[in-house]
Amino acid sequence: VADTPGFSSLDFDDMIEEDLKSSFVEFEEYKCPYKNCLHENERDCAVKDAVKNKKILKSRYDNYRKFLREVK
Repeated sequence: VADTPGFSSLDFDDMIEEDLKSSFVEFEEYKCPYKNCLHENERDCAVKDAVKNKKILKSRYDNYRKFLREVK
């Protein structure tokens, strides 16, 4: 996955949610209480808290959520 200006389309056919999640390396340092947290609708998500506290760029998180919808 590339979150880079100039990309007009991406193909998520062979990607699973876990692959996408691990592609956003800045999420790795935030440990959620749920092993399978997708950082979307779960309560007490450390990644969502990091976005709220401006430790992760909201634009990166928004792109993650957009890509996650494509993978699902």
